Amino acid sequence: MSASTPLLAAGSFGRFEILIAERRLQVDGQPAALGSRAFDLLAALVARRDRVVSKDELIDVVWPGLVVEENNLQVQISALRKVLGAQAIATVPGRGYQFTVAAAATASAAAEANAPRLPERAGDAALRKACLLVADDNKVNRLLLCRSLELMGHEVESADNGRVALEKLLSGRFDMLLLDLEMPEMDGFALLGRRAAEPALRELPVIVTSSLEGAAQVARCIELGADDFLHKPVNPVLLKARVDSSLERKRLRDRQRELLARLAPDLRDGAQVPGGGSGGMRVEATLLVARLHDVDALAASQPAHETLELLGNWSTLMCDAVEGRGGLVQQLGGDAMMAVFGAPDPVRGDGGAPWAATRAALEMLELLALFNAERAASGQSAVAVGIGIASGEVVVGHAGTPRRAVYVCVGAAVQRAVALEALATRGTAAVLLDGSTNAALAGRAATDAVRPMALPGHPTAVPVFALKAG
Repeated sequence: MSASTPLLAAGSFGRFEILIAERRLQVDGQPAALGSRAFDLLAALVARRDRVVSKDELIDVVWPGLVVEENNLQVQISALRKVLGAQAIATVPGRGYQFTVAAAATASAAAEANAPRLPERAGDAALRKACLLVADDNKVNRLLLCRSLELMGHEVESADNGRVALEKLLSGRFDMLLLDLEMPEMDGFALLGRRAAEPALRELPVIVTSSLEGAAQVARCIELGADDFLHKPVNPVLLKARVDSSLERKRLRDRQRELLARLAPDLRDGAQVPGGGSGGMRVEATLLVARLHDVDALAASQPAHETLELLGNWSTLMCDAVEGRGGLVQQLGGDAMMAVFGAPDPVRGDGGAPWAATRAALEMLELLALFNAERAASGQSAVAVGIGIASGEVVVGHAGTPRRAVYVCVGAAVQRAVALEALATRGTAAVLLDGSTNAALAGRAATDAVRPMALPGHPTAVPVFALKAG
């Protein structure tokens, strides 16, 4: 689907009416309760109902900028099927999901076509289509490789030698280079060397396609920065797998860079630290760590799908609270999450990160109360959460290997937030703050001092404060 594909303002599908602008679903004329993530997922499937939508694409749309487990998607799909019926969303093994209910013919169809269109999320088109450059002097190989890549849905340009390929790379914007080694004017090895010397090209994924044999040739390509090596004739199944994998790694790197830029806008793009690691810096931030209580006991007392649904719904509510206050969900897994607040509060414009994190925690408690009311109406037990908030200097950046880099946030403030969450989980209070966070609030939120506690990074017990809800 192109970037201009519309998202419906409203649509009728059999018994269902979906009002995108109002974020409302009606079944048989009655409003149906859907969580925020479930509605985003439904809107994405309806807007793309003419095709199968991959799991990766749906995760990128519904959880933009986050690394989440696939079971979160499965939980939301399950929630939609409970409301719409099992047949409304088809599972296509190995490919993804598709909304299958036919649109109802209405008199407003023509008006809908001219209705204001909501912008598609940035990154949707990139997930499906990339701009690739093929450099190969053999015309037959070049044409066949280009055709294979175009059938995968990508835009493809080509060059018949290394010099032309370099010119195209420097003057255009490409997501990947597929490179032959034996070419006139400038061979593949020379082009890899020039790429390494150009800052704008260093992170461009390169897959070498060559008939040259021997481990030495492959090793030399890897040493020069190539991501992968495919022997000719190229197997189309391997080609698709390697291209998809390399593009996904590039997307993750781009996404992590964007997250880092939001948290630390003064960090220069592409900054390096000694030893060749990824750029990073020290920043003042507030960390929020939240964990769902007693998940193990719940999991032992109910069917597995109910536990997964609970975790998915909880993650949805907590992430919405964090993102609504300008926070970044840095880790999300099962019953726990960690978020980073490193910018002024986007709603009030003052108070900074501690106030934004505190407001997020208050909203978490409000959402959890509403969620528990829904669970009670269904005969399910209430759930509770423990939240720890700490402020201080942390180190943010990327760590890991070139093939598996992750965005990290480390420091004493992180450890304090984790420790406070653990204390809150044991019943001291729903939300505990360290002294730095409480001082920064300057009376904006009601807190009570609790007994001093030993926290990481402090040789003696330090003041801890309980946040009052309401």
